Amino acid sequence: MARRQTRRSISVKGLTYQRLKSFCESQTPPLSLSGFVEELVIKKLDELGAPEETVLIPRPVKTTKNLDNFTGSHFTF
Repeated sequence: MARRQTRRSISVKGLTYQRLKSFCESQTPPLSLSGFVEELVIKKLDELGAPEETVLIPRPVKTTKNLDNFTGSHFTF
């Protein structure tokens, strides 16, 4: 079984992403987008006094739907 992924995703507007990507690529040496964003977020959270997390709360495990007890809508003809 594969190891559980610990990375998470966030979304930004297209223009924001493009600006970020262009900036990171223009640096010497080029910066990784994820590393740059993570450093900024950590810095801002520290400035705001957000408590530091010590335990990663795992995502809930997806379960397969059991259709045996399906009580949804049905059609009769």
